[in-house]
Amino acid sequence: MATATVARARVGARACGACDARRAASTKRRDATTRRPRRARRGSSSGDVAPTTTSATDARDEAHMRRALEVAATATTAETFPNPRVGCVVVDAREDVVVGEGYHPKAGEPHAEVFALRAAGELARGATAYVTLEPCNHYGRTPPCARALVDAGVARVVVGFIDPDPRVSGGGIQTLLDAGIEVAVGCEEALCREINADFIARQVAARDAAR
Repeated sequence: MATATVARARVGARACGACDARRAASTKRRDATTRRPRRARRGSSSGDVAPTTTSATDARDEAHMRRALEVAATATTAETFPNPRVGCVVVDAREDVVVGEGYHPKAGEPHAEVFALRAAGELARGATAYVTLEPCNHYGRTPPCARALVDAGVARVVVGFIDPDPRVSGGGIQTLLDAGIEVAVGCEEALCREINADFIARQVAARDAAR
């Protein structure tokens, strides 16, 4: 009788241990789905940062980014110098309809995001913004575009590539993430880099000269 009791106790202990293991695994999975996005890491020579995306991209995103590139090409490199050529398209994600477009016409003028948000008006709230270059996060001759996107209430931002300018270099992405906005980085990246090859080269040269 005592032997049977001990056996049952051992079986019960193994069962409890299995329950504990299942509970621990469930908690780990739940934590993984609610974990805060990782903070952007700055300072890469190419302008890249650690993974910061909270959403993936698809063919529809790529089509909208290509349209943003077309808009960016409205201005020439000479016109925007020393700034990059940037385009922005704001899309009503539910209807997949473009509600605002903008580009950076020249240095000292508002950036692409500002023009696109102005065109979209209240329709920007809850929309997706496609920007060929990471939105700036610093005050220069114009206010930071990352903050403009936050204030406009966009729900998601798709970025072509991370700005190699050390004043930005992940900071704009982080501002968006901190505001709870979904971010996807690297959509049509090769094309976005190509249109700003001159800007990227100047940023790399300035960095190397400062060493």
